[in-house]
Amino acid sequence: MSKAERLENLLRKAKDPACSFEEAAAARNMAEKLMKELGETRKPKEKIFIQGLFTKEPPEGSPPWVMFSLTINKVELIDWLLQKHKGDWVNAQVCRSKSTGKFYAEENQWRKP
Repeated sequence: MSKAERLENLLRKAKDPACSFEEAAAARNMAEKLMKELGETRKPKEKIFIQGLFTKEPPEGSPPWVMFSLTINKVELIDWLLQKHKGDWVNAQVCRSKSTGKFYAEENQWRKP
């Protein structure tokens, strides 16, 4: 596996909602070291938050397979989908904030280089 492929795998793992917070942080750190080694820099894209879709920790006592809860405001979500988003499909990801540890939903803007 080339270093560029390894970098892409680490970046994917860092965003994978199935990874623990610690695993994602470790993958991010390894990816940053590898980017420096490759002399690569990535300009972070501005986050596009999905309006009307809210994520939060599952209620206490939830089964272990429940990762997070979703709350949908239909009016806000429909408005965002129809007015502010172009295209038929929306790729989204649920992430955990580095600073607060809380979940949030954002549009996945990753494109194959």
